[in-house]
Amino acid sequence: MINPNGDEYTEDDPLAASMRSSEERGSEEQIPSRMRQTSTKVSQMAGDAWEQTKERASMARERTECFLRENPVPTVIGALAIGVAIGLSICYASSTAEKEVEAKSPLGNVDLSILSLPFLWPFFKSVRRKYEDSADVVRDQVDRIKKVDVDRYVKPLRKKWKSWAN
Repeated sequence: MINPNGDEYTEDDPLAASMRSSEERGSEEQIPSRMRQTSTKVSQMAGDAWEQTKERASMARERTECFLRENPVPTVIGALAIGVAIGLSICYASSTAEKEVEAKSPLGNVDLSILSLPFLWPFFKSVRRKYEDSADVVRDQVDRIKKVDVDRYVKPLRKKWKSWAN
């Protein structure tokens, strides 16, 4: 390929080449080369630090995983304790310290539920009757269950079990 400018592409970036004289290039090439060296060193140090961090993190993860597999009970109890602590903190943080002020009426001490008693009396009577009926039914069923011959049901099962066991 023909080079129309006559520039030599000695730098890494061929687009940065300009039409300068050879003595200008000589003095200005030292500054970018130093910057390149410094940037290379910094990037290498950063890469090394990143690799060390990754290694330490993977070792910590492996040790933690080994500990958790060997000691599951403290792990579960610790997780439970942390969950309870978080739940209590949310509970106390969300509770309001302000109590609502209730408006008191002049008849505040009078119990108005006494007025509803005459209307509820027939309901209470019917509930009592139904309760007595259901108690009688349950009592009859308990007596019936007491009379059941359990051996009649268990004896065939015992025979089958003995035949399987032998």
